[in-house]
Amino acid sequence: MMRVLQSLDRAIGLFCKYGSIALLLVLFFLLGLSIILRLVPLFTISGYDEVVEFLFIWLIVLTTVALWREGVLYRVTLFETMLPLRGQVVLAVVTNLAMLGLALILVYYGWLFAVSAGETAPFLRINKVYWHAALPVGGVLMSIYSVVWLWRVIWQRETLDQNNNLIG
Repeated sequence: MMRVLQSLDRAIGLFCKYGSIALLLVLFFLLGLSIILRLVPLFTISGYDEVVEFLFIWLIVLTTVALWREGVLYRVTLFETMLPLRGQVVLAVVTNLAMLGLALILVYYGWLFAVSAGETAPFLRINKVYWHAALPVGGVLMSIYSVVWLWRVIWQRETLDQNNNLIG
């Protein structure tokens, strides 16, 4: 079972990392193409704003999940290194509880927003639930990682520096 969880964790990590890189490259390409087409108007890109909006929201969520997974999104290592081990554990618990709260809020309100928006992209004619689904999906992943980090810090007395992956 642990081997399956480790494989799943690695897959999520790789997907978030390389997905973020791919989305950023596509956004750079579209932006560059848009600039070139303003100078040399050979053709227009229909639905440009909708595609950029979709790519941008998923880029933000995937990047956030990748940093959350590594335990480096909300950390100030200067304070951690000044504290004794017990203080580091307390700080890690408090930080992860706050992060878990934020992730659960993101899941709840992201889900409400996604299902109640009822918006359709004008050009692509696709329900924007695929845009808004990034919020609850990312929130669920962040919640899982926060719970695992909390378990590791409380029961195994590990600070987040010791091993930056989900399952030991």
